[in-house]
Amino acid sequence: MKFRFLAFALGITLCGAAMAQPSGGFYLFKNKDSGKVACSQNEISPDWIKQAGPFKDQDCKIEQKPEPVRTDLPASPLDLAPKK
Repeated sequence: MKFRFLAFALGITLCGAAMAQPSGGFYLFKNKDSGKVACSQNEISPDWIKQAGPFKDQDCKIEQKPEPVRTDLPASPLDLAPKK
């Protein structure tokens, strides 16, 4: 019985920690009224407009670039099918 409670508490804790982790990159936001600029992973408020991103770092300096497409892989069979 005690083990079940500990397992449940640990599961809730891990689930909460996983949900608290922001996903994605950092974005540059600008305030509509004051013109101040801030870097954040989450939207700050409706008064802030997303300007640029995503960035890898919290200073919004290193842009995230998409992974290059691998050309050394064989072609997809769907690409080789005759076009109608």
